[in-house]
Amino acid sequence: MTTSPIAEEIVLETPLGQLAGLRWKNEGAPPVLCVHGWLDNAASFVPLAENLAGLDIVALDLPGHGLSEHRHPTARYHFIDYLWDVDAALNALAWESCHLIGHSMGGGVSTLYSAASPTHVRSVVVLDGLGPMSNTAAETAKRLRKSMTKMRRERNPLRPYDSIEEMVNARRTGSDLSADAARLLCERSARHVGKHFYWRTDPALNWVSPIILTEEQVLDCLRYVEAPLLSWGATPFTSWYSQDKVRACQAAIQHGRHETIEGHHHFHMDAPEKIAETIRSFILENDQTPSQRENHDQPDQH
Repeated sequence: MTTSPIAEEIVLETPLGQLAGLRWKNEGAPPVLCVHGWLDNAASFVPLAENLAGLDIVALDLPGHGLSEHRHPTARYHFIDYLWDVDAALNALAWESCHLIGHSMGGGVSTLYSAASPTHVRSVVVLDGLGPMSNTAAETAKRLRKSMTKMRRERNPLRPYDSIEEMVNARRTGSDLSADAARLLCERSARHVGKHFYWRTDPALNWVSPIILTEEQVLDCLRYVEAPLLSWGATPFTSWYSQDKVRACQAAIQHGRHETIEGHHHFHMDAPEKIAETIRSFILENDQTPSQRENHDQPDQH
């Protein structure tokens, strides 16, 4: 297998603001857009992209993350708004359709975007994030109260760090990240000012969203994902994503293939070689535009 090209920094000008990212450019190859998880950035896909030869890969920094612009101070980071950021990125890249790879929150974004805009998605690969976080309707008022309380608090000033290593240690606190994986993320999220380092990440991301989809709404969306979907789930399952919920999401997918891998939430950073060839083969096997796929699925009338 040939090696992947070297990543280059890109900036996409969109009506929603500047979106930064990394691109492993391979003109004419299947286009792949990678969407990272909450408080991560485009660098979370560096280890995996380097093992996915023969693809044209763009890893985004979502708004408020990495090198992308923050949302306006009067705006909020509602999960559903990321769908429009993905759409804006595709327009800026002049990609009529693409394959999506999403990790964690990015997996939820990718699956919902696939349901909302099926004509733009060739296939979907989800890494520990099949469908967004959800809740029961009975938890609505409790979440609203929690959000109101959180938003009334004054934001603390950004903490200065003496070194990237200090940031790495902070990022790993309460996390399963390896030191190498955390360093990749921190180097992209760090801003060097004078003798200190600060997070570039928008502090507003640490809010509590007042409304999230119900479990029924998530399952309804997943039923409308028309593109072939490959999901990878880390085992044991995380506390916020129960096995029962995973199974329900899997059952809702029309054209799904579901794999598990023993490890932790960022397995795509620490063990990319274990999943890369499966992902690459899946993308190449399903490299049809949605219109081509629709024509192929039509019964022969002759």
